[in-house]
Amino acid sequence: MSLPPTPPTARPAGCLTDSEIAALQDAAPGRAPEALARHLASCARCQARALFGAERRPAKAARPAPAPPSLRRALVLLGLVVAAMAAFFYTLMKLSGRIQ
Repeated sequence: MSLPPTPPTARPAGCLTDSEIAALQDAAPGRAPEALARHLASCARCQARALFGAERRPAKAARPAPAPPSLRRALVLLGLVVAAMAAFFYTLMKLSGRIQ
């Protein structure tokens, strides 16, 4: 869920201020002020602000896609797969008694 950045003066009525959220985050577990903890438990917007911060984070730059492998490398890999399959089937025929 993405929230727009909210300046401290434009918060909805009833939501926690940045200093109240900081007080909740700084409190030891189970020792937060009850009124603030109760509001945080019932307000999804304040929960998101407490977990992810009030500021919108900049998006990470997209990494360029890696270059595909060269044709030579692809052909070598294909040759290895065909050789492994040939060895498998030769061994299978040897074990089944079709080849003496």
